[in-house]
Amino acid sequence: MPLLRFYLLLGSFIALLSGDLLDEKIKNLVGNRFYQTNKNFIARVFQNRRAFYIQDRLQVKKVVDTLKENGLLPLKFGKPGMLYVSFQAKTSPLLLLKTTQTVLASMGYAYFMILEVNYKDSWSKAVFALKTEYALDPTLIATLFHKRGFIFADLKRDSLQNWSYYFGVRIPKLANTTTIIPSGNYLDLKEISGEYWLDMTYGGRLNIVANTPVWHPQISFFDASLHMLDFTRSADATSKISINVPDNVRFVKVSDVKNPLVLKGGIKVLLEPLQH
Repeated sequence: MPLLRFYLLLGSFIALLSGDLLDEKIKNLVGNRFYQTNKNFIARVFQNRRAFYIQDRLQVKKVVDTLKENGLLPLKFGKPGMLYVSFQAKTSPLLLLKTTQTVLASMGYAYFMILEVNYKDSWSKAVFALKTEYALDPTLIATLFHKRGFIFADLKRDSLQNWSYYFGVRIPKLANTTTIIPSGNYLDLKEISGEYWLDMTYGGRLNIVANTPVWHPQISFFDASLHMLDFTRSADATSKISINVPDNVRFVKVSDVKNPLVLKGGIKVLLEPLQH
């Protein structure tokens, strides 16, 4: 076979394979029946197939965005029902849960059930159930997760009421945290739940003063992915505590051993550099 003909055939095969990947993803996201009904329009919208690839890797987010922009992403149910959504990311279950709960709340979902949480081979998975009339808007999901350090990687639809999202994680940004830096002054904090999350930009000596004399301190240390590194707790009541925070700690959770509501009146926090 002449070399030129070989390369032409190889190029045609790769183009066909790429087309199949794109077509299969579109069919999966919109459903086969919707795809067949709108096949010609979809073909026009996605006629520049190479635009949806970077180094032969399908850009799923761009596919989703294009479908949404052209009214080709059906999300409405025939009638109200249960929506099941799986979120998966290479991070800790705690970070995935807290981030997903924050995202759903910001989208107006006040009530949802957590059906499953597991962790395997560095991947966390959390399955949520919501009663609604629509599937979640994938473009909004991608945007809200991105604000919290999660990068949209893939989306799969098992049915209109069952979806799976996949994310990469860069630098996570935990919601409802207070950044703590050495300042020389105490910082007043008040959280009605009595649980305080501190974002530690630096290590050092952390001084915490509670606005109550009956605090039983429980201090937990986490890395950037919310894997717990260590914790300290005390059965004795006090109003203050001082602890060293190592440089590898990113987040600190301050609570009470018996009842977090003990701290709902507020705490004061001061970070001092360690003396070497």
